[in-house]
Amino acid sequence: MLKLEVAILDVSHGDFVYAVTPTGENLVLDVGTGDIVPSIFLKTINEISELQISHPHTGHFDDIIGISKKTIKSFRCPSLVKFDDKVIGWRKNDKTKIAALRELEARIKADNDAVKAGRGFSHTVYFADNIDYKDPNSASAVTVLAYKGVKLLFGGDLPASGWENLLKKPDFVSAVSGTNVFKVPLHGRQEGCCQALFDLKEFKPLLCIISDKSLDKDHKSTVATDWYSKRVSGCRIVGYDSPRKVLSTRSDGSIFIKINDKGTCWIYPNTRWRSD
Repeated sequence: MLKLEVAILDVSHGDFVYAVTPTGENLVLDVGTGDIVPSIFLKTINEISELQISHPHTGHFDDIIGISKKTIKSFRCPSLVKFDDKVIGWRKNDKTKIAALRELEARIKADNDAVKAGRGFSHTVYFADNIDYKDPNSASAVTVLAYKGVKLLFGGDLPASGWENLLKKPDFVSAVSGTNVFKVPLHGRQEGCCQALFDLKEFKPLLCIISDKSLDKDHKSTVATDWYSKRVSGCRIVGYDSPRKVLSTRSDGSIFIKINDKGTCWIYPNTRWRSD
């Protein structure tokens, strides 16, 4: 049976998403690390159809050296040319990771055929163009995965100003319309909350997902859960009797989504991957 499988892995305050498409290609969105290390999680996978780094912040490419040892057919990342290394990373060991990221960008180009569309599946990526080169978040990509009428939207770390800019483009509005599950930007921080997006007539997600870590003194602004929960209708989650409006990797662990060829969607919290 054809299906789309997507795992939103709990890597604390970074991002790591792994997807397998109905036609068998695989897709990696960001390679942040925590208790889960992407290259170890994917230790049995030798080839990646497409690696996509949403934007050049180390929380989103922390395992780039490990993951780059695999065969990567297509690579997407906002252009790194105008970003200074000091903006991209701030730790001493970030230099080697930044160098590896730049080497991948120079060596591997984006290939639209690497993750094939068809049989009810599509994969679309949009990059912001009102970029502040002192803020990598402003360059963040937005990705849409859709299969058999179910649409998943991944917001990277794009701030509200970036969403507002993209919403000026009719093709982007069409792409995000009908979103069912929204992986919200900026780890749920207020800066990513875009009312203009939710004002779209056809943008009525059932569920929002936030990737973040436990709140501490340095991340008090991490979660805008109430803001999102007021703007979605909720959906059934495996293991829960009542619908949920917001899931968070902080409280719900890794989240696995499976969509079958009839457009039925199952969402499993506290699940890294299901092989059934």
